[in-house]
Amino acid sequence: MDDLGILRVLTVLLLLAFHTVMLLSCCKILQVQRMRWAFLLAPLNTAAYVATVWLSLDMFIGFLLLLALYMSEHFLLFGKGFTDTIFTTGLMPFLLLCIQGIVIPFLTWEYGITMHTLIDGQYYYNLSLIFSLVLFGFLTLAMNRFFPAERIRLLLSSPGQKRLACTSLYIFYFYLILETYVYYLDFPHVWMLTFHLVTSLVILLGFLVVLWYAIDISAYIEYELKTRQVEKQLQRQVAHYQQYTKYINALRAFKHDYKHMVDIVRRMVEQGERGKALELLGQMNREMEGGLQYQPYSNDVMVDALLQECAGRCADQKVAFSATVEIPKGIGISDLDLCRIFGNLTDNAYEACCQMQPQQHPFIRIQSRQSGGWLTVEVQNAYVGEVQLDQAGWPITQKRDRMEHGLGLRSICEIIERQGGFLQLEVDKERKIFTAKVHFCMP
Repeated sequence: MDDLGILRVLTVLLLLAFHTVMLLSCCKILQVQRMRWAFLLAPLNTAAYVATVWLSLDMFIGFLLLLALYMSEHFLLFGKGFTDTIFTTGLMPFLLLCIQGIVIPFLTWEYGITMHTLIDGQYYYNLSLIFSLVLFGFLTLAMNRFFPAERIRLLLSSPGQKRLACTSLYIFYFYLILETYVYYLDFPHVWMLTFHLVTSLVILLGFLVVLWYAIDISAYIEYELKTRQVEKQLQRQVAHYQQYTKYINALRAFKHDYKHMVDIVRRMVEQGERGKALELLGQMNREMEGGLQYQPYSNDVMVDALLQECAGRCADQKVAFSATVEIPKGIGISDLDLCRIFGNLTDNAYEACCQMQPQQHPFIRIQSRQSGGWLTVEVQNAYVGEVQLDQAGWPITQKRDRMEHGLGLRSICEIIERQGGFLQLEVDKERKIFTAKVHFCMP
């Protein structure tokens, strides 16, 4: 086998590794359990790219065709939102294109040839691909260190910052694709080499800065949301404590008056006024039921506190509330995560009911059931108007503050999927009922 044959084999192997890493990274970022598809699709993508090289297609045509292929595969396999898909599919090819824009000028200088000669010659172009793919491997290792999958997912959970990163990515990407025309035109040699090298390097560094900034802003937003959630939880605990204090004070007052009432009833019975005694006992019983009644909604103290606080708010707004939630011991979720799940669910349901008039019969109904190793918590609420879903199946908030709102359900989904469960949303447009089902996987 001659030198060109060896280069071609090495190029195919490195392209296969590139596509495998790309697909596995997308699976990890998007948290989908379809790893086997990465090993099945990687040879297909490699064959498609090799075909564009061996058919001597222009580089920009090859990259556009591959991008369309990647997007089609991700839409069919992963079923994520449009922005999530185009960002994860465009990231790796963009990085490879940036590296090629750096490697090709260096090889052109090294061998004393023009960029058109390098692109048009199979030997030199395969050599440039090998160097580019090797450098891409080192860049991937560095990015995994500074931009791990958890931070990328954090970026994807923030709609505004996700759009910023995605827009920057494709503006830079398509600019580099358009700039590949310099490989086929006879521009001044040294000037164009320097310009293309500097442009590719600046675009790569510029995008990494934008990505770092967007992730930092997303982390700040996440921190702000968690802080507000903790504040809400503290407010709920204070409200729950006040309810308990009110109950205890009422009990003490009743106990203080109980002895006097018993003496009065005894005297009435001794004096033969049994009718008045029975009437007084009935009043005492009604007072005890009205002032000392406490209805638990859950066997878990933290969850019960959240539900008690929500029930109090619903009573003030004339929203019908009912809840029966049994949380088994050893469920494998921390109290904080339980508070975040139930806090977000009850807040969303309460806010939807507050938009309704009392004559429209707003209600919140929460119940749980266990079956086959799964605990399902179902939260139903009435709503008014229309519930619109985005491409990923998430409700679109109608509020002006879209940055903060709409992230609660995503937070629930992240927590529950980390535990091995899943979140299911249903919209009954005829009955105007929104249902959120949280499925906990029992250990």
